[in-house]
Amino acid sequence: MLPKPYKRKPTTQVLRELPGWGAGQGFTLIELLVVIAIVAILAGMLLPALSRAKAAGYQAACLNNHRQLNLAWLTYADDHQALVPNGYVETEEELGQQRPWVTGSTHMNRSVHTNVQMLTDSKYSAFAHGGYITSAGSYKCPADRGTTFFQGVHYRGNRSYALNHLMAWTYPAANGFDAKAHGYAKSGHLAGMNASQVFTFLDVNRDSICFAGFVTPMGESTAFFHIPGAYHGGGAVVGFADGHASLQRWQDQRTITNRTILHYEPSPNNPDLKWLQTHATDRQSSAP
Repeated sequence: MLPKPYKRKPTTQVLRELPGWGAGQGFTLIELLVVIAIVAILAGMLLPALSRAKAAGYQAACLNNHRQLNLAWLTYADDHQALVPNGYVETEEELGQQRPWVTGSTHMNRSVHTNVQMLTDSKYSAFAHGGYITSAGSYKCPADRGTTFFQGVHYRGNRSYALNHLMAWTYPAANGFDAKAHGYAKSGHLAGMNASQVFTFLDVNRDSICFAGFVTPMGESTAFFHIPGAYHGGGAVVGFADGHASLQRWQDQRTITNRTILHYEPSPNNPDLKWLQTHATDRQSSAP
């Protein structure tokens, strides 16, 4: 006799036949609330860890950007026997007349700060012209995700980094920026300096960044001109003339939370400003 063909039982019947399954049996409201509470607790434990991992990833990417910038800066100096030009363009009409490492401008020229051509077009960027850096992403800290508000408009800048103004400030004239007194221009100036202690590129506050150069008022000044960024747990990634980059944690809350777009921002007794002044130049190596 042939066996009867197998007939699949309905799912509901299978469930009813399971041990302990009875009509009306299921999760109670209390059990559901307990499960939800457990999930919330686990999420609360995991989210800070995920946030820390994300922040660590941003910092690692920013460190890599600075290493690329430092390598480009050092390679340019070796190729040209001079440091890459630094400074800014005062008006849009001057665009393309000068070719600094990248083109920056005053806050009034907002289009310069949103146009990636200022970073990647060989007409406007010496790093792009020489093929030293070709990606716009290399100039943007991934943790710099906010916008700048100026003249009634919010905009997202294309750059997070600037170069120490004492490194080959070329134009406009360096009046008031101490470039002639303490600056570097030739690759030979790097030979005798304490290169691991003199900064090159650094993160810049998104509301302060404008020039390609980061200006640090020197001497007895108690005011910032440009304000450093604080995108990494209250600190900034800073590159140095020997090629290394590291995280510099700021000590003064005024440095960390400052959102002013004005320059020459008073900040008396600020240890972070003093750090910038101390690490902006090695005066013994600034001979013309």
